[in-house]
Amino acid sequence: MKLYGLFSLYIKYVLNNEVNKVIMKSSHTLLFLVVLFSFLGLPYNKTHAIQQPHSATLSFMKSETNKDEKLEEAFSKIFQLQPGDVKYYYNRIDLNEDGTPETFVYLSGPSVCGTGGCSALIFQKINEEYKMLSRFSLVRTPIIISETSTNGWKDLIMYVTGGGIEPSYKKLTFAEGTYPLNPSIQQDVEIDEVKGVGIISDNMSEDTGITY
Repeated sequence: MKLYGLFSLYIKYVLNNEVNKVIMKSSHTLLFLVVLFSFLGLPYNKTHAIQQPHSATLSFMKSETNKDEKLEEAFSKIFQLQPGDVKYYYNRIDLNEDGTPETFVYLSGPSVCGTGGCSALIFQKINEEYKMLSRFSLVRTPIIISETSTNGWKDLIMYVTGGGIEPSYKKLTFAEGTYPLNPSIQQDVEIDEVKGVGIISDNMSEDTGITY
């Protein structure tokens, strides 16, 4: 019995030791990823739930998965990109309720991202060609399309953090033919009061997005 007890204690010690090793390895891996993403200037979504609030008043949709060569041509000219520079995510959604959807494009890659987020664009399709309506910096996903509108266009809600920015949700309203470029300097909004849909709700820690 004594021998059995000693053997049991030994097994527990070995198992606890191995668990501790796994925990230490996981912690080191997480620290390495945070440092790496910060160095590359890419946003690192630790859990993604920070930017994707759980609310009965919000629904979420992932981005489209089909390549759009005309869309690629449009955003690559604006940012002077070469094939292989970025991945992109997009959703089509009617922002002014005219029956024709606009296209919201989110770009990810070292040339279009920083510690505060990445670049994004809204296009209107006119005569089968994409025309830029708005351009954004410091964007994190998902982007919430609110049920409320300003000047006939849906309000946008974006989460901002990083680069010394106080974490918060901001409301972007349409004025003078466009949405504002920088979400970080816009009006604060309580996310629990927002009703709408979060677009581009992909998990960025997975291999998602379309390679340009």
